[in-house]
Amino acid sequence: MQARDPHIGPPAGQHSPTSPLERDPLGTASPSDARCLAPGTCDHGNLPDLDRYDAVLFDWDGTLVNSHPLNFRALSRACASWGLTLNESFYTSRIGTSGAELISELAATTGTHVPIGDVVAQCLDLILDEIAELQTYRPVVQLAKTLHGRLPMAIASGGARRAVHAGLGATGLRPLFTDVITGEDAPRGKPDPGLFLLASARLAVTPARCLVYEDSTEGVQAAEAGGMDVVDVRCFRT
Repeated sequence: MQARDPHIGPPAGQHSPTSPLERDPLGTASPSDARCLAPGTCDHGNLPDLDRYDAVLFDWDGTLVNSHPLNFRALSRACASWGLTLNESFYTSRIGTSGAELISELAATTGTHVPIGDVVAQCLDLILDEIAELQTYRPVVQLAKTLHGRLPMAIASGGARRAVHAGLGATGLRPLFTDVITGEDAPRGKPDPGLFLLASARLAVTPARCLVYEDSTEGVQAAEAGGMDVVDVRCFRT
């Protein structure tokens, strides 16, 4: 079963005829610092200047797929089974970080000791149970399809390898990408630039010649720290 690729409309009661994407998946407004750093790309119909870049890197969660609702449900259920309460504001403020980092921070706020690896594993199982329902963000996916074959492309995600690869399989997007880098491949998550730098190295492209598509403040910061141009896809939603 392939995941759906809907044209996601604005929330009920809101009219946004030019917006190709829904608002923040958990129902909160996009952060006020959302911005587009590559010229002309706030119009999702425009291609980047291919002469400026030798590779394109895409974040996964929230950029190509609307996975945050699924991830939040799974993570909150896994945390609850260990006595931790995860609310949406805590989750959304840490989008872009790894699940292990988020759980560790959550446990620290209450002084609770939990086996981080076990909570992550339980969360991953819950995500995989619903992976067939994963929805894509059509404008970003269409952009990736248009760029396919013109420039090498890679996924650079802080998500778990099994979840990202399962999502790529469910959506049929895996053939678009030369490589897939996930949270297990780098010692630190975003805003550390390690994931993006590893992706550029594996594509044999210098960081300055990479263009990144991201949806989180941490991801934008990671790309900037790696010396790369970055498009914040939240500007597609305004």
